[in-house]
Amino acid sequence: MPMLRKLSKIYTPYNGLLLIVTLIACIFQAYTEVTAKNNNTITSSITNPTKIVDGDSLEIGTNRIRLIGIDAPEYQQYCKKENKKYDCGKEATNFLQQLISTNNISCTIHSKDKYDRFLCTCYVNNIDINAELVKKGHALAYIDSPYIKEEKEAKINKLGMWSGEFMHPRLFRKLKEAQKN
Repeated sequence: MPMLRKLSKIYTPYNGLLLIVTLIACIFQAYTEVTAKNNNTITSSITNPTKIVDGDSLEIGTNRIRLIGIDAPEYQQYCKKENKKYDCGKEATNFLQQLISTNNISCTIHSKDKYDRFLCTCYVNNIDINAELVKKGHALAYIDSPYIKEEKEAKINKLGMWSGEFMHPRLFRKLKEAQKN
């Protein structure tokens, strides 16, 4: 029994250290969220991870982000390829997840939308995520978007949604809303 007491005394300081590390991580996360809003950038990290919501929306910590200038299919949306339905919404979401993988991302804040989400251009390893989604056919460019060139490229190469038939995500959302009423 005396050996057990000595071991417990050896490990006791580590319990305090764990508490200190946890507190520092929480303070750092709160600090990065406040500074993100003040510096017009939001950056993910180990303490401020990225969560993919759908093909054009994500969260970094408590920050809700909508990728600006693009419109990806809704998560429940289907498209058609070779006369077969496929989950183009899930495909867009999975593509975004693979693109980001375990890397940290940085998002430049442009404004906020009516749902109080930050409208951002996000980057992973210096790659414009918004542009990449459009370029691979997993999202459409808005009319006044800087991603028109990428959309034309995806359409010519029949990539993603352009390889078959699809409903514009905006129209899909309107139809879903009308079905609720």
